Amino acid sequence: MRKLVTGLAVTGLLFAGSVATAGTANAAQPGATCSEYTTSEPLLRSNSTGAAVQALQCELNLSINPNQGYRLDKDGVFGQATLSAVYKFQSCVGLTVDGEVGPQTWAKLDYWSNAAGWAC
Repeated sequence: MRKLVTGLAVTGLLFAGSVATAGTANAAQPGATCSEYTTSEPLLRSNSTGAAVQALQCELNLSINPNQGYRLDKDGVFGQATLSAVYKFQSCVGLTVDGEVGPQTWAKLDYWSNAAGWAC
């Protein structure tokens, strides 16, 4: 009985610890989601526009620590600020730094925008 109680207590502490730390990466935007813009993930590059760029900007905001200075307006325009944030993100996650947002960059963004931590 003592082992069962001890096991339950340890499990409870582990669970409580994971609940207490869940979502700390994006504490500035708890429960934030970028799917409100689109679930489409097309190839994007400088001068692209539209809902997919808004989703990109949203995911970059959730993946790069705001203290890094890459906070983006979600205006749907892939301009210089978005390009700089893409370069920073690609560099941080070990991708080829080309400024194009294709399947590999989208996959890393999908991961880091939902992770308990910042990519950069």
